[in-house]
Amino acid sequence: MNQAARIIAFPTKAKAKKQSRIKNIDGVKYFSSKQVKLLRRTVKDQAATGKMTAVREWMVIDLLTSTGLRVSEAADLRCGDLKLGYGDSRVFVRDGKGSISGHVIIPDSLKKHLKSYLKWKQEQGELTGKDDHLFIGQRGAITSQAIQQIVKKYLKQINIYESGKSVHALRHSYAMELYKREKDLRAVQKQLRHVSIQSTLVYADTTNEELASQVKGLWGQA
Repeated sequence: MNQAARIIAFPTKAKAKKQSRIKNIDGVKYFSSKQVKLLRRTVKDQAATGKMTAVREWMVIDLLTSTGLRVSEAADLRCGDLKLGYGDSRVFVRDGKGSISGHVIIPDSLKKHLKSYLKWKQEQGELTGKDDHLFIGQRGAITSQAIQQIVKKYLKQINIYESGKSVHALRHSYAMELYKREKDLRAVQKQLRHVSIQSTLVYADTTNEELASQVKGLWGQA
């Protein structure tokens, strides 16, 4: 299999150019750290305008990129699934892939954002009870398809959309970035809620770029 990661050209502030496809290692497509940061910054800037739709979209994108949740899991999330009390920073996934439930540890930044979002929901007159959906649209609970459209819209805005794979690639991007931190496959397995470590091993694949960096100067050679 071709494990070469493709080089991505990023847009300047002046004008975004059409970019290359998202990276691909052993068939797993993902976005680079810079691309995810660009996506997050773009949506967050929109939310700063105070528009209801943008506020909700920023919460969706922050949640997906900070937890690696599947789109269906994010759509089904209830307010009571957020464990945001003192000393607790988790999100409970009620019915993940294969009907497997479990907790995902979240960063402090997301915990703060979720608390703020719950307060915002109440100000909008939305219910925030234990079984009330976190994301509500004009016609009720937001669907997986609606979340896919949100992600697609912003990926197109920054010219990194690729038909068919772009939305789920955010989950892969989260896993790749998490693995890079400590090279801890067990941590990635737990966060993604994989039953078998075999499903997680793909994120340990090394790209040609990383190999080139590692062999450089081996045995003191230039």
